[in-house]
Amino acid sequence: MTSYPDSYYASSLDREKKYYPNLKDNYNCDICVVGGGFSGLSTAIEAAKKGLKVILLEQNIIGWGASGRNGGQIWNDVSWGIEVIEKKYGIDHAKQLWNISQSAVELIDQRIAEFEIKCDKKNGGINAATSVAKLKEYEKNCEYKLKTFNYDKLEVLDKLQTEKEIGSSVYYGGILDKGAGHLHPLKYVLGLLEAAEYLNVKIFENSCVNKINQLISHCEVLTPTGSVKAKKIAVCCNAYIKGLNLGIESRIMPCATYIVCTEPLNTGLQGAILKNDYCVSDTNFDLNYYRLSQSKRMLFGGVVGYSLRNVERLKKRTKIQLDKVFPSLKSLKVEYIWGGYIALTVNRVPDIGMLNDKIFYAHGFSGHGVALTGIAGKILAESMVTEKTKELEAFEKVKHKKFPGGRLFRMPLLVTISAMQRMMDIFNV
Repeated sequence: MTSYPDSYYASSLDREKKYYPNLKDNYNCDICVVGGGFSGLSTAIEAAKKGLKVILLEQNIIGWGASGRNGGQIWNDVSWGIEVIEKKYGIDHAKQLWNISQSAVELIDQRIAEFEIKCDKKNGGINAATSVAKLKEYEKNCEYKLKTFNYDKLEVLDKLQTEKEIGSSVYYGGILDKGAGHLHPLKYVLGLLEAAEYLNVKIFENSCVNKINQLISHCEVLTPTGSVKAKKIAVCCNAYIKGLNLGIESRIMPCATYIVCTEPLNTGLQGAILKNDYCVSDTNFDLNYYRLSQSKRMLFGGVVGYSLRNVERLKKRTKIQLDKVFPSLKSLKVEYIWGGYIALTVNRVPDIGMLNDKIFYAHGFSGHGVALTGIAGKILAESMVTEKTKELEAFEKVKHKKFPGGRLFRMPLLVTISAMQRMMDIFNV
């Protein structure tokens, strides 16, 4: 690949993308990172900061996957919910993962400042309730986080307050999280790329890894035209791990999600829609997530497709959802529409760990990847450079099941399950 998918993000870049060669020779290094998205770049940056020789291999171009085309929303917590973590693993473990998720959000601001990354970062987000029951859950969650973690950045909004903030009457209320935020993901990933290069990370694009050999003293990473001999490797492929045969592929489910981008809102609509420039995520199973771009366009995403088929139908469903939430925007022209793959785990907690003392991995961010990928890379780098950290142990303690049905039947099973859940959303169950 030599270009990004046609998206608002690609068209609104304020810098030229520098391109890197594909791997055509044999190299030696301390750390080889496989994958050039948020988590791979984060791992490379942190390892290089510690003085290690790092090589990063990307099968397309840097930021080509989810990191360069996602919704750009920044949230703490994990998709499973920290309360569920506490019930299953105890309060100490819940506090540890909560603190990690908070550090993940803070790390974004730290890197923006450290590397002077211009990525249209804005603060604040709203979790919008699609039913009275969901609003009550939000209220309890707000109280829980204040009491348990002393997190005081949440504010419960009633139906009228939510309507005024969002500019839509479809919600029953919500929670304003002043610790959340959003950014331009492709600008951010290119900022991380420049940081990695500044730290002397050697980068190769269009270098698809097709085999990893584990030897006594090192690992050998093979591409069709070259190889890398590394003391340790970090596999940061997320939804694109297929074919590496490391025994962890079945723990994630790649699925497609789509985003539509309208023409810029006129002045009147700008005062009525997302007036404080917060991002929004709602409580549907196939959640709607949206925000305004720097140029005041509506970026509206959601509609997960587990079958990876019927792309045109998924695109139409995304536009239909936009019109339901914002009838006032029906007349606006949709100028961009694009999709991409994210990776889910069964329990919606990222799968981060090590296969042995040479192979580390991070994937399955389940919709919370903008923040958690960065801290995942830092955790991997620190564990590879010194020894397994307490943070890595915290993620390894969360047991991940394989998706049911194996390669042949797991997608049909999920299609059935998601269809049932959508029916529950329709009836506000």
